[in-house]
Amino acid sequence: MNLLRHLEFFVAVATRRHFGEAAADLGMTQPPLSQGIRRLEQHWGATLFDRSSQGVELTEVGEQLLPLARRLLSEARTIDVLVRDLTHHEPSLRVGLCTGLESAGAAVVAAVRSSLGREVEPVEAASVDLVDRVRRGALDVAVVRHPGVVDGTAAGEVVRVPQRLLVPADAPDALALIRIPVVTEPRQHHPPAHDQLVDTLRRHGHSGDVVTEVSAATATALIAAGRACRLTTDRITPPGTRLVDLPDALAVVRLRALSPSAAHRRAPVVGLRECVEQALA
Repeated sequence: MNLLRHLEFFVAVATRRHFGEAAADLGMTQPPLSQGIRRLEQHWGATLFDRSSQGVELTEVGEQLLPLARRLLSEARTIDVLVRDLTHHEPSLRVGLCTGLESAGAAVVAAVRSSLGREVEPVEAASVDLVDRVRRGALDVAVVRHPGVVDGTAAGEVVRVPQRLLVPADAPDALALIRIPVVTEPRQHHPPAHDQLVDTLRRHGHSGDVVTEVSAATATALIAAGRACRLTTDRITPPGTRLVDLPDALAVVRLRALSPSAAHRRAPVVGLRECVEQALA
């Protein structure tokens, strides 16, 4: 049995006095958390919690063990930091980037590397996948689309990044927004953000198709061929295309920087999330 991991379970439930809320803090579902607490109780031959319809309370044994468990977890994290300091080894910062960020993603990576003086391991994935990785502590920070479910993470403020519409070079502005198919990220990459975008497009008179599941190269080729348009944060116009301004409701894409909760964080990197947010602003 991984005693430190089970002590994390114990401290989380003892702090929240609620299995569901503790599970959310740990980035897991409630059943494996409950099973972990039962295994810990069996390992020690002691009951740690009194469970009732009114909630969860520590037993006398649990009350005595809680400060010791907190101290042990704190010292274990201190040892991790000390070993890294002694070996002069700083692992690469794992930075998640939601798909479709284009040059904004490169700006984030460059800012982190320059400002914090650390090597960066960029990971591009769908927002839903990035949130899950942050919950598990598999990423140090991630940029995801808003809105979306970010429970179990430490989420920063929503950052609004300007965007315009990339259209065929010969397309009239009104035609581009009303009838030409719009290429978007696949819905499963970030469902709430995708649904909100489609609803906003419809409210502003777009009656064309919404096309997904195509690569960035294919999307650009469709635009140059006069068969599609897409929203972009880039200021670069490939041959056969041009940028047009959008109504206020569509003129920004909303993003959030996420970092792991304290229970799943490696040695904290001071200013990492703030650096990402500044690079996006």
